[in-house]
Amino acid sequence: MRPKYQIFANNSDITQKINGRLISLEISDEIGLVSDTMTIELDNRDFALEVPSRGAEIEVYLGYEMMYSMGRFVVDEIELKSPPETMIITARASDSSLNNIAEIKAPQTYSWDKTTIGEIIDTIAGRYGLTAAVSQTYQDVLVQHIDQTEESDCAFIQRLAEDYSATIKVAGGKLLFLLPLSGEFPDGRPMPSVTISKDLLRYNFKITERGKYGSVVAKYYDFNNAEEKQITVGAGSPTFTLRDTYTNEKLAQYRARQKLIEILAGTESMTLEIVGNPVMTAECVVNLFGVPSDAAGTWIVRSARHSLGSSGYKTTLELARRQSL
Repeated sequence: MRPKYQIFANNSDITQKINGRLISLEISDEIGLVSDTMTIELDNRDFALEVPSRGAEIEVYLGYEMMYSMGRFVVDEIELKSPPETMIITARASDSSLNNIAEIKAPQTYSWDKTTIGEIIDTIAGRYGLTAAVSQTYQDVLVQHIDQTEESDCAFIQRLAEDYSATIKVAGGKLLFLLPLSGEFPDGRPMPSVTISKDLLRYNFKITERGKYGSVVAKYYDFNNAEEKQITVGAGSPTFTLRDTYTNEKLAQYRARQKLIEILAGTESMTLEIVGNPVMTAECVVNLFGVPSDAAGTWIVRSARHSLGSSGYKTTLELARRQSL
């Protein structure tokens, strides 16, 4: 099948204007907040192309008989170069439902006391016209106290996600606070899985330090009893001990869990190049066959890079093993 594309600029279809001029189109979808990017390189040999303004919104569709939206992007950088005469447009992820995008990056001062993570994310989402979607793992976790001092809401929720080993993303009008590498929607439902076997072009599978650590210990201070305690996540030896002492047991547990996930996920890594597939996104579940047994099985997509050019349409996937602790 022959791949097709459709591109809109500020809601106007410009596909016909750039047909025959498209040199390459690359879209990167990754775990994290506003991390997705798009780069398009165009032939501008006769200077016929209009230079888009910074802030212009571009929407891209890719596919075959059926095309899928690859997201909306805001133009961030334009590069003109020669020889040959080309125009390169770089854009970052946009969510048109996100109101007051400048305000989410503006400093705020606020103290959160005895508030659940679900309530925090719901409050912040509401400020910007978003709906909160928090994984069940975090929804009712009580945060005794946390200060947000001259810190933007964007930076604050990133810090909160790091503290509790979560992933955040804005997509589809929602502020997502997710359990990483779980293969689940925020409500606990399993994400749809994609089976890859026939469309596999090449792969690179690495195994490193298998079985190096079986558990992680984190220390925390028990203020009620005025003593330092510790919590262990995982089983077996050897044990990895985190250096920091955390302010409560729950936070220590999440930090230990995240470290163990990093250790376990780091022992196996997989890069796939497949025939272009527009449904592949970060956090998608992949069932992989047609490779050695150690490399086969269930994986989670860390990042998906879609590339369309003279060599056709390809998708490159960075995968990590599905983790559940």
